[in-house]
Amino acid sequence: MSEANDCESPEILETAVKRNCLEVNAERYKIALGGDDAATDFSGLLKAVSKAASQKIVLLTDEYDAPVVSLIQRELTYDPKLAEQTRNFMRRFYTKIKSNDRYLDFVFITGISKFSRMGVFSPLNNLTDIPLDSRFAAFMGLTQQELEVNFAPHIKSAAEQLRLSEKELLEQIRNHYDGFSFDGKTRVYNPFSALLFFEDREFNSYWMESGSNGLIRKFLRDKKLTVEEFSGLRVSKNFARTPGEIGSTPPEGFLFQAGYLTLREGSDGSYTLDYPNFEVRTALSALFMENVYSSERMAAAAAFDLEKYLAKGDVPNMAVIFMSLYSGLSSRDHADAVSVKTDQDVLTGTALEQAEKRRGFSEPNSAGSFLESLSLKKGENFYRSVLQACLWSVGADVRPEAGKNRGQADLETTYKDQHYIIEMKTAEDSPAALKSAQAGLTRIRGLDCGGASKNPILISLAVDLKARNIGACVFEKNGRTHVLDSQDLLRLREQPAEETEE
Repeated sequence: MSEANDCESPEILETAVKRNCLEVNAERYKIALGGDDAATDFSGLLKAVSKAASQKIVLLTDEYDAPVVSLIQRELTYDPKLAEQTRNFMRRFYTKIKSNDRYLDFVFITGISKFSRMGVFSPLNNLTDIPLDSRFAAFMGLTQQELEVNFAPHIKSAAEQLRLSEKELLEQIRNHYDGFSFDGKTRVYNPFSALLFFEDREFNSYWMESGSNGLIRKFLRDKKLTVEEFSGLRVSKNFARTPGEIGSTPPEGFLFQAGYLTLREGSDGSYTLDYPNFEVRTALSALFMENVYSSERMAAAAAFDLEKYLAKGDVPNMAVIFMSLYSGLSSRDHADAVSVKTDQDVLTGTALEQAEKRRGFSEPNSAGSFLESLSLKKGENFYRSVLQACLWSVGADVRPEAGKNRGQADLETTYKDQHYIIEMKTAEDSPAALKSAQAGLTRIRGLDCGGASKNPILISLAVDLKARNIGACVFEKNGRTHVLDSQDLLRLREQPAEETEE
């Protein structure tokens, strides 16, 4: 149905479905279609092919919801009336599957959304919804065993080419492309990405090439979402079975249906959400960065520079990149970040009950993960989450608030051979920012944060809430402390970038 996904009217949609989805199949079997509409032709095609083959047939429908999804992607031209007309067309069209049941041996339908409340499939009570059914948990992906057995020659060859042991290669492939789960327990690889890896022998983000990302980018922007807030979010089984209609579901339901979030089974019968793997998390972070920089080109340029500076340990120029990142945030984003101090200031009484109900929970205080996720949009945590998305977007291995023997660091990240410990602070103005950044460095010096590296780079950043940007950066590298106040940062930002040397 993706061949009929850009339609300006019900009439154009009807014509597109007849020409691109029905007539091409009719020609394969030398069948003439003469119905007055697409639904009638669909019914005639099923019957005629079955009779021509003298047996029941198999019907495979991919991207069944493409016509409606394409409408949702529109910004200025979205028309609710046209969307409803499109739903009505799809309902009439797919109803023919049930009325021709006697000609069908097997039917398989896939798409981005279940449209559980839209009623597209409401007349088709003979369909079985297979997500969360353990019998089909490994049906739509490659298991670890399948990968290792069926791709053994490719694994050996790729390991030799990349100068890794087979064990090391498999671990990297698993981190990048495994992790999708339809039942919360069984994990499978994305076949598209796994196959392209063996073709290219490079750990690329193939997820970005597998479909249009405009809808996801627009959704992140419109809902003012950060990337960090969904990982570990607890959801009920009811959510997993019926995440809602794509146009009105909560953000986590939308991203779950789109494949950017997957299920992890909890100990109490509920689920938590998580990014399936490194590839998907990086892809979503890159889309977030494109929104911040307002264009794919600017985001790509910033990512290129950041990768270079991260690899070299060039903290001053990294700070300039982070400044351009915060400059890209809207006034509303900054205002939201500092408007309240605690979740309880917002989520009290009815608001808390609505929040719990929205997540499908009924027990008091059971929406703890939701409350924690909202805190990521307040003050230091908001700016930290934006910084984390930036680092994720270039493929850095970021661990937020990693637990240590003597406390927690806001962020730890490893890129190439460099290991960073990062503290994020906020302050009312520029002088206070410098003091906060210095205090932040003192704090992480006292933490047991260096276990992953013998010589980590310690960075303390303080956001000046008045200037709405980084007001100070104090860092320690190779045992030496460096202090950059607001004036230093502005000079660095205004002059052409030059790689700094100690």
